[in-house]
Amino acid sequence: MSKKDNVKKIKSYIDDILGTKSSLRDKLPAKKSKEKELFCEILQNLQFVNGRTMGMKHDYKINMMDYDDPFYVALENMFQLHYTQEQRNVINWWLYDKFLPTGETLILTDKETEEVIPSDTPEDVWDLIQTHEKKDNK
Repeated sequence: MSKKDNVKKIKSYIDDILGTKSSLRDKLPAKKSKEKELFCEILQNLQFVNGRTMGMKHDYKINMMDYDDPFYVALENMFQLHYTQEQRNVINWWLYDKFLPTGETLILTDKETEEVIPSDTPEDVWDLIQTHEKKDNK
């Protein structure tokens, strides 16, 4: 049975129970899922822009850092409005330190358990900063 058939069946049960016609719609995305989607898109774009800036400096000896600096300052200020210092530290580490120019990638480990903490994608960073948010709000 397909999802559409299941929805029709559930709708008919609801109609029978209520004694009236009803309508069902897809669940609206939660605020956190939309926020996560935007956060991940921002991190991907920042990583791209930073890589492009570093590539211009390395490949063509053109330093765009002074040109791009006000843009980065504005973004850092926006992050400061929304995230704690610890969360911003994780974001900045991922953007500027995790991926080395040599192609190597740094890993993040838990100091106590020495377990590797997933940090390869913007989604991983989102999940990580959410755990810091919970700790800070206790």
